[in-house]
Amino acid sequence: MEPQPKKFIVLIAGIIILVLGIGFIATKAQGPGKYDEFAKALKSGGAEFYGAFWCPHCQAQKTAFGSSKQYLPYVECSNPDQSVTAICKEKKIESYPTWMFKDGVKLVSSGTPVVCKVNPDSKIIPGEPSSCDPRATSIYYKTWIFPDHKFSVKSPVDPIQDGTKWNFPIGSETTGELPLDFLAQQINYTMPL
Repeated sequence: MEPQPKKFIVLIAGIIILVLGIGFIATKAQGPGKYDEFAKALKSGGAEFYGAFWCPHCQAQKTAFGSSKQYLPYVECSNPDQSVTAICKEKKIESYPTWMFKDGVKLVSSGTPVVCKVNPDSKIIPGEPSSCDPRATSIYYKTWIFPDHKFSVKSPVDPIQDGTKWNFPIGSETTGELPLDFLAQQINYTMPL
C-alpha cells in the first residue's frame, strides 16, 4: 500500500499541470486583442497616455483596452516611492490619467463649460465654482469642465469655439478616463464595428 503523503503530492502535481495546460490553451486561443490596431494607431498617431501604477482610473483606462493595453502609448509617471518622474514633471502632468494629442484636443459639447482659473497655490479661490476644487484644477493652465463629459481639459490658452465644437491647441491635455470613441476621434481613427 502506498503512503498517503505520496498520493497527495501526485494529486497536487496533477492539478497544477492541468491548470497550467488549460491556461496555456486559453492564452493561445485568444489570438490578437480586440483593440490591438486601435492602440497601435493611438501610438503612431502621436497620442500620449500618462498615468501612475497606483491610480485606479489609469488601471480602468487600461482595462478598457483588454489585452491590447500592451500597445498603448503609456508613460509611467510614478517612481516606486510614488514621487513624480522627470518626464512627467517636464510635461507638467498634474493628475492621472492624462492624455495628450499631437493636434490638440477637439470635442463637441452642447453645454457651457465651467472654466477654472490657474491655481498656482492649490487653494480655494474665492468666487470660483465648487467644481473648481483645487484638486481638479491646474497650477499651470486654465481648466475647462464640460457638463456632458466626465473628464476635464487643461490648456495653456483659450480654445476656439465654433458653435458646439471646441478646439484646444497643441499642448492641451485631458484629465480623467476617456471613452474609446473620444480617443478614436482625436486621431481620426474609425473604430471597427
